[in-house]
Amino acid sequence: MKIFLNLFWSFFIALALAGCTKNVLDYGDTVKLTGDEALLKVNYVSYYYNNRAVAIKINDKRVSSVITARTPFPGGGYNTGGSSTADFLAVTPGNLKLSIILPKKKDDGTDSLVLYSTTLQIVGGKNYVAHITDTTSNTKTVLTEENFARPDTAYCKYRFINLMPNVPAVDLYYGTSATDNSLDSLIAGNVSYLNITNEIKLRAAQSKTWKIRPAGAAITTATVLANYTSASTFLNQRVYTIFASGYSGISTAPRRPYVSFFLIR
Repeated sequence: MKIFLNLFWSFFIALALAGCTKNVLDYGDTVKLTGDEALLKVNYVSYYYNNRAVAIKINDKRVSSVITARTPFPGGGYNTGGSSTADFLAVTPGNLKLSIILPKKKDDGTDSLVLYSTTLQIVGGKNYVAHITDTTSNTKTVLTEENFARPDTAYCKYRFINLMPNVPAVDLYYGTSATDNSLDSLIAGNVSYLNITNEIKLRAAQSKTWKIRPAGAAITTATVLANYTSASTFLNQRVYTIFASGYSGISTAPRRPYVSFFLIR
């Protein structure tokens, strides 16, 4: 009987250990951050007619999945492609080569064509977003430095950038609905192409319709270039970037105007 019990407990312990082993997750190779790195998000809004699928490379190494226009990577937001997270990439400070490449039709990890490439000056310990807009030889990059500090409770915080190539300046409003303009409030006025505003703090837990109009345009439905409504754009103590993108005068996707959001924190 004693031998049987010993064998039973040995078998029981082996099963328990085997069960524990199955719950161990392998995350692959990991690198512990030292604080000397910089953090980077890429906001890709180059609207080609065919909304071609592209990939992002940093220093000639692919870092993204295949994405399309209006996709911040990593971690998207609202009225964008991608997920709704505040993720950033950790990058080495210094001269950073950022490229947008077109994969081969059968994506084997190699490039079919480099659509755009630029060099960014990155400082360690800082947080950045690289906004890429327009197409072909007109492609532009705006590098913005980001503040991760959250606002007080019951508030959310924003900056707004104009990435519409054929609109010299825009106004950002919010109101009660897409069609009733009587209560539209100007949030940021006369924001010129490729410029970003200072921080804007608003009360959280709202559900308003965001609108963009050409700078100085009358507050009517006819002047609205794009609108968007989501309670997720007013989450408590979140930090957002709002961006206007697309081309005025085009009414069909993917090149029509949009107002979109992604999360900084």
